[in-house]
Amino acid sequence: MTVGCAAAALLPTGPAAVATSAPVLPVECAGTSDIESEGLKEQPTPQTYRGTRSYVCSGGDLLAPAAVESVVEGTANSSCTRLSAITRETLTWPDGTVSEIEIPIEVAIEPGAVDLRVTGTVMTGKYADAGVTSTIPIPHCGLPGEVEGPAAMTITPTASVA
Repeated sequence: MTVGCAAAALLPTGPAAVATSAPVLPVECAGTSDIESEGLKEQPTPQTYRGTRSYVCSGGDLLAPAAVESVVEGTANSSCTRLSAITRETLTWPDGTVSEIEIPIEVAIEPGAVDLRVTGTVMTGKYADAGVTSTIPIPHCGLPGEVEGPAAMTITPTASVA
């Protein structure tokens, strides 16, 4: 047998030769939210809001749990009983890359609720096109102030991260 034939004999064939990729793991983040809000009013009122979130994230392509900071800003036309907003969150990852997330919110506020589960998409940057599920504190009805509390986010990539 020649060298070329011997090498070819060692290559797998059939179903075992099909390349498989590792499953894409979600990125799980937990932390705190600190957003400046004008507060909700009885009637829908246009407003803007801005603040920060601090997370510890793991999964995805992160080799170990990592601190991730984000800037949150948005516009709303909401009332004490209904949130109608577009939130944009920019996450900065430990390697310096960013993820630009957009979360449209259109939901009734349940009496006594303190947080809200919303969904969105990573629009650009790391994990682009991934789905996002986020739990955020609800703004208070009445006086302006900070909306503080726990925050959580899951980013579910649709493909491997390059």
